[in-house]
Amino acid sequence: MKIKKHFITLLTAILCFSCGNEPKKQTNQKTNSVVEKVKTGNNFVKGARDLAAASEALKELTPISTETLKAFFPETIYGMPKTNSNALDMAGASTAFATYGQNTSKQIKLRILDGAGEKGSAATGVYRAIKYDKTNKEAYGDYIKIKEYDNTIVKEHFDKNQKRYTLEFFYNDRFAVNLQVTGYQQEDVWKIFKEFKLNQLSN
Repeated sequence: MKIKKHFITLLTAILCFSCGNEPKKQTNQKTNSVVEKVKTGNNFVKGARDLAAASEALKELTPISTETLKAFFPETIYGMPKTNSNALDMAGASTAFATYGQNTSKQIKLRILDGAGEKGSAATGVYRAIKYDKTNKEAYGDYIKIKEYDNTIVKEHFDKNQKRYTLEFFYNDRFAVNLQVTGYQQEDVWKIFKEFKLNQLSN
């Protein structure tokens, strides 16, 4: 019985000693991990609140008419002629699109969705959340990255085989934008978007 008690006492001492002598580095790593998780959690909560507030603000706005959207697209962009365009009211959400250039190997496509109103606010939620996205993937020359152009957070896709850039973003606190540019250099893409002068579009 004494031997058993002695063994238990010794085992307890060893365990206590082991726990008390964990490397400080490991403890620091655990602490840092907890801090990062707390920061991430706080950022997530703040992001959710910001998105909800933006959604409520958009609901108070009047959607742009399809007639205004149809008249918005210029006849040429970056020297390319407009070949197709239209605007639709999709269950209360105003959307419009245009294509520039006949040849699919060198072409510009823009699609915009007005975030105003109940339906527009709901439809643009995914685009508003892009500014909280941390995606950064690259493989075989293709990539998906989060970038910033003129204080606008953009999700940029690049397809090497198609030589195509696709930009998705929420612009001017109102418009969900999808810009597809084929056959151009990367430095041309944002210049192309700026030629549309979307900041001038209003009711």
